[in-house]
Amino acid sequence: MLKKLLAITLGILALLAQAQAVRTLFEPAWRIDPLVVFFGWQLLTAVLTATFVRSVLPEHYHGRTGAFWHSLAISLFMPVGGLLLFLGVMAISVLFPAPKELARSGAVDRPEFVTYLVSRVTHGAGARLRARLRNTQGTSEDRVAALVSVQALPSRATGEIMRDLLADPVEEIRLLAYGIIDGVEKQIMQRIFDARTQRDRAENDDDRADANHRLAELYWELIYQNLVRGEVYRFTMERVERFAREALAHRESDAVMWYLLGRCALMRHDPEQAEQCLQRAEFHQFPADRLVPWLAEVAFLKHQYGRVGQMLAGLGNGTATPMLQPVMRFWTR
Repeated sequence: MLKKLLAITLGILALLAQAQAVRTLFEPAWRIDPLVVFFGWQLLTAVLTATFVRSVLPEHYHGRTGAFWHSLAISLFMPVGGLLLFLGVMAISVLFPAPKELARSGAVDRPEFVTYLVSRVTHGAGARLRARLRNTQGTSEDRVAALVSVQALPSRATGEIMRDLLADPVEEIRLLAYGIIDGVEKQIMQRIFDARTQRDRAENDDDRADANHRLAELYWELIYQNLVRGEVYRFTMERVERFAREALAHRESDAVMWYLLGRCALMRHDPEQAEQCLQRAEFHQFPADRLVPWLAEVAFLKHQYGRVGQMLAGLGNGTATPMLQPVMRFWTR
């Protein structure tokens, strides 16, 4: 009630100040220039109008300060008209109030994830482990235990957080994370070394194509498991593309190699090249349900948003991964 009385008082004072400002233009000239007196009254009118506008805005409205300066400028440089504009807007809101149903809605704070409550969650063991690892406020023993347990999860799901843990303030966690990453990398690199040896010893085109196919898949495994970053990431992608193209030079019908080339092109933000490679993979009988999400991404990068929903609509809920299902609901609703 007090707020309403204050707003009404400010509105009346703004009207009186505006009337006095206009009145000074018709009074006899004094020793002070009438325009200077008018500008002083107009400035007071603008301040009162801006304060009036700010007072009637809801408390949770984030643009109250901006509205104050906006209405101040309009009232100052549009004498009479600026004040009437804002008073008219307020009068309309009083004469034509919003439906009562809308009054039930309210603003809520943005939800935040609280890591110390993660132990109460009874599902999603992988998410709980990752949250325990990221919780730098937790005990070192709990985080080390989580790091040991996380080895049971696929490297694809833990590669990124393992890289982040290399900069952890706890030395024991840094060493464990380095050991886990190093062990996975060594396994893949040993298989790459064996595949290179097989490639060097190949006696015919078929054996060489098999070796190149294997090398492309192994280098792709480094990317897929989030084991490489920066320049090493770009170098690894170049290796994937090189061996995939060499495999296709001997066996053009290798759908998996066309698929890997399409994925690499998407990572380089080249939708045209990606679409060509993915279509070739589809032509050579690569599973369509695995291609559709990437073809939809190609359409998105080419700003063909209408095709995205059409493509994803063809996927059944049973074939979509849990990560893809929210995307499908968004584009097909």
